[in-house]
Amino acid sequence: METIKVYHSLWKSGLLIAVSLGFAALGIYIIFSGNDGIVAWLSTLFFGIGGLFVLWLVLKERINHTPYYVITDNGIIMNSGLKTYEVHFADVEYFFVTEVGTARGKTKLIGIQYKRNVELQKFEDAGKAGHTVRHLNMSVTGSQEALPADGLTIKPKDLCEILNERVESSRNI
Repeated sequence: METIKVYHSLWKSGLLIAVSLGFAALGIYIIFSGNDGIVAWLSTLFFGIGGLFVLWLVLKERINHTPYYVITDNGIIMNSGLKTYEVHFADVEYFFVTEVGTARGKTKLIGIQYKRNVELQKFEDAGKAGHTVRHLNMSVTGSQEALPADGLTIKPKDLCEILNERVESSRNI
């Protein structure tokens, strides 16, 4: 099968950058108007750094032609911009679309249902903080791990279908 590359959507990323930098600019305006409260400073820092980080990710993706997800015959590789994470299809039972409620609505994720032995091993390998995070993930998303699926050049449902097709293909080899 062919390798599939998935990028962040330029439209959605551009909108996120514009809104983030708009809030940062509003924070700067409030600071320079004499109301330099902690909220203005935190808003400026949070949205300014966040907006610049998303801008950096999108530029890095497009200039270096580094996709966010690379789907191969053996697995899916996620390049978050800070580190690379790989899920091997041989370790997976199936993928599913799930949603997590946030302040801005529902965020779609691709939940990963690992094979039982792999899931247990991942849980054992996690430290105390990792155990807590994995329990939280299970209660919120229904799986120990999930892949972000919003703001991409492919719809979450279509991405999930492709991943499940690859899981099935890996079983038939």
